[in-house]
Amino acid sequence: MRTMRRAAGKIGPVPIAIGFASLLVLAIGTFYFFIRNVDDYRDLEKLDINSYANSATTFQGGTYKIEGNLEEVIGISTEKGKLVSLAVTSAQGVILIPVFIPEKMKSFNLEKGQRLQIKVKGVHRGLLEAEGIQKAS
Repeated sequence: MRTMRRAAGKIGPVPIAIGFASLLVLAIGTFYFFIRNVDDYRDLEKLDINSYANSATTFQGGTYKIEGNLEEVIGISTEKGKLVSLAVTSAQGVILIPVFIPEKMKSFNLEKGQRLQIKVKGVHRGLLEAEGIQKAS
């Protein structure tokens, strides 16, 4: 009498499911790690804080990035936006830089002491207007 044997090379559904789940977790973890550490403003020129402090009007029309701690909200207009001061470290020490946050960016929650990276454009008389905000790491 002959007995039927199972083929030795066949893989069952449980090991396949475990392998697929492992690959999925690895892919999601890798994606999260790389996305979280991307600097959205990496192509922008960093604002020279010392030069800005000496002559702000020379930066009019340019787009830059700055990073610093939110010191305080200087003024609020419900129609136009907020004027905040950002404490930025330079070679001369900490310098407070005024940044205008337009009303269209009101969805970003600003808190005192928060470390921010801001994409700014030099507008009228050297005032910096935010075009993008993200938390700095």
